[in-house]
Amino acid sequence: MDVLPPPDYPPLQPSDYPQMPTRTPPATLEVLRASCVSGGIQKFQLLDRGLHMDTLYTLEAVNAQAKDILEVFLKNGWNINQPISELKPPFYAIQDKEMVAWLLDHGADPNRQCVIDLTPLSLAIESAPVSVIQLMLNRGGDIRKGQLLHHAIERHSDNITVLSLLRGKGADINSTMYKDHYPSRALFSFMGLGTPLHKAAELGKADVARYLVSKGANLHNKDGKGRTALDYAHMLNQRVVIHALEEGK
Repeated sequence: MDVLPPPDYPPLQPSDYPQMPTRTPPATLEVLRASCVSGGIQKFQLLDRGLHMDTLYTLEAVNAQAKDILEVFLKNGWNINQPISELKPPFYAIQDKEMVAWLLDHGADPNRQCVIDLTPLSLAIESAPVSVIQLMLNRGGDIRKGQLLHHAIERHSDNITVLSLLRGKGADINSTMYKDHYPSRALFSFMGLGTPLHKAAELGKADVARYLVSKGANLHNKDGKGRTALDYAHMLNQRVVIHALEEGK
């Protein structure tokens, strides 16, 4: 079972917010939420009076591009690189280039892992515009972290463009997923972890498979359960991929 977090999250509901102490009226919490959205932090000073800083508030402020609010959060102890949870890295914006640049300017680390080898750059590689990916790579993105090639194959578009970009930075096209990250490998070993070519075969992406083979992907590499990419294609009845891989022999 794939337990990796999705690249996008549904809008936050009021019930998603952390519970406030009973002495804090619900109306006060709503004022804080509204302040995050509107940028009216000057009208509300709960943080200076000991309100607990919570990731949900920062997510709301980022979604609203309320940079003044985020500045206040930073001054009041928000750790911009604190993972959202054990399986969610600190990714607050990956679709908006201006917001990504602001976060990077204020110390956001595109390579910050959570418990597993998943980073903000991983999630950007999977779904962000190519311009955002280029920005994050130019601002310290590390191709050795985050299983970037595998996430590039998960994209709905521009797969080969992003794969080419990563190869140009030196990414290993035959890397086995989580090969160099033991906690992730131990957690997901039951899945039979493979190479980017295995992922392309699994998802039925024949164009990606052809590209990988043309750039040196090894057809004989096996996953953790001894299966090649062609075995994957046969097992999942991916006929177009089977044809593409047999062409590459």
